[in-house]
Amino acid sequence: MNEVDFTTRMQSSCADNLFVKRWSPRSFDPYEIEYAQLEKIIDAARWSPSCSNEQPWKFYTALSSNPAFSKFVGFLSEGNQDWAKQTSVLGFIISRNFFEKKQRINALSSFDCGAAWMSLTLQASLEGLYTHGMGGIDREKISDFLELDSDKEKVLMGFAIGKIADKKKLNSTLQQREEPSTRKNLNCIWKNF
Repeated sequence: MNEVDFTTRMQSSCADNLFVKRWSPRSFDPYEIEYAQLEKIIDAARWSPSCSNEQPWKFYTALSSNPAFSKFVGFLSEGNQDWAKQTSVLGFIISRNFFEKKQRINALSSFDCGAAWMSLTLQASLEGLYTHGMGGIDREKISDFLELDSDKEKVLMGFAIGKIADKKKLNSTLQQREEPSTRKNLNCIWKNF
């Protein structure tokens, strides 16, 4: 396994290492994840909180061994395709924008999907895996491929899951960016009265 230096993050945080060591690398090993392991990761997302317990998320995934994986790679921006094709899993998170029973807009659906994404990410971390969320995707092509009802469902993001690899596998530009980022100080984001 490749060691990542989280020293700077750990020195500036009182949070548990599960959160501090959550990071989105781009250098992945072409490790073949087991279906049961992926199921466990998605199941963790299923238990996320949501407004009125609507659970407005859907996850579409493709294991690297599945022919759909190369199709999913094609839905990514050019910059993401280069590194993402080495991951174990590619997926997309879809948000249902309406309450199922009330048939009115759910203003919190994207927020709830974000909570599910974080649960997925933390479970992957517990499995010794890393995730990388991606905004650089072709939402229209994904929506067409998945046959979504664009009036009620929205493609939010793409994601990759896998084992971290040495950053030397990346091109020189990405190698320079391949390290855990810092965070704003607590006093910049929190005011306690």
